[in-house]
Amino acid sequence: MSRKRRSNPVGRLARYSKVAFVRPARQLLGAYNRPGTPPGTLELEHEPGVPPPPPPRLSLFRYDNENLSELTEVPLADCAPPERASERNWLHVQGVPTPELLARLGESYGLHPLALEDVLRRGQRTKFDVYENQFFIVLNQPRRNEHGELTTNQVSFFLGANYLITFDDGETDGFGPIRERLRSKLLIRGRGIDYLFYSLIDMVIDEGFPMLEDFGERMESLEEAVLDRPSKEQRNQIHYMKQELVQLRRAWWPQRDVMNTLIRDGEQFIGDATRIYLRDSYDHCLRIIDFAETYREMMSSMLDTYLSSVSQRMNDVMKVLTVFATIFLPLTFITGLYGMNFDTASPFNMPELHWRYGYFYALGIMLVAVLCMLFYFRRKRWL
Repeated sequence: MSRKRRSNPVGRLARYSKVAFVRPARQLLGAYNRPGTPPGTLELEHEPGVPPPPPPRLSLFRYDNENLSELTEVPLADCAPPERASERNWLHVQGVPTPELLARLGESYGLHPLALEDVLRRGQRTKFDVYENQFFIVLNQPRRNEHGELTTNQVSFFLGANYLITFDDGETDGFGPIRERLRSKLLIRGRGIDYLFYSLIDMVIDEGFPMLEDFGERMESLEEAVLDRPSKEQRNQIHYMKQELVQLRRAWWPQRDVMNTLIRDGEQFIGDATRIYLRDSYDHCLRIIDFAETYREMMSSMLDTYLSSVSQRMNDVMKVLTVFATIFLPLTFITGLYGMNFDTASPFNMPELHWRYGYFYALGIMLVAVLCMLFYFRRKRWL
């Protein structure tokens, strides 16, 4: 795959010099109920000083093999389960759902309270749970916001016999291409709801490839900058990118196990034809994890390269300073020797002290000493 290289690699890295990461302590905020609360409790406590999120947006696709109806900004009262067996519903909730919304959806579709609690308590690990009348899947999707900061959105799926409910707690809808396929292609509408489920999961997984490609370009630019002129900025870049890889690995690594379990134990709602496509998604998971692990090793190697470059640069500086100090050492000796006070009446006095060209004679000795030392350093390949 050919990539177009930007002309200013250092400028590209400047966009990521201040990346905001969620610390482990803050990852727990809102991810659990108060101790002693009954399981399946739908309560959400907002952090003090933080404004509540905007209300979620609901969109609904009702379709069968021939007909399709799309409703955007649909009220919850119009999101009832399909009445006919041949009809399929895809209900998508964009944004952070409220406890009231989840409770009403749970009553309408028979969703399990423990699964609804996992939807409300964001920051869940990627998982696959089997309930009596539905599958529940949680995927974590890394994205970059408009400031270049790496964030992780939780995407949840409820798969039933003829319905699919998805929750995306991000601000923007990432399923636009799937909606276009539903509007324009009969193939995806002619298959079961499990094929739509596969298409959405495959899109969430494949979002990792563009992110890895961008990460690889940043690594190449950073490596060039480290080898050219290492500085504290490059050291900070390495630190931030290693943190990003930890966050990406935490999001992507469990997807492999979830996809493997879904292929093996998903016969209840996933047909044999769709499981073949899920194997392809499983292969994509493996490729993404392999790339992420490779980049992780390369970042550790790049840190060693940075330290080696800094050490080499320091050695070069010390070598130049040592050469200059060594060159001036005999000059200092000669000037000190001729700067001494002698008794001109002594028979052991320097004859050049009264010589007319004594000053130029001393300068000539210094010049010859410098040339001889430079020739010696050059022959020893110290210069």
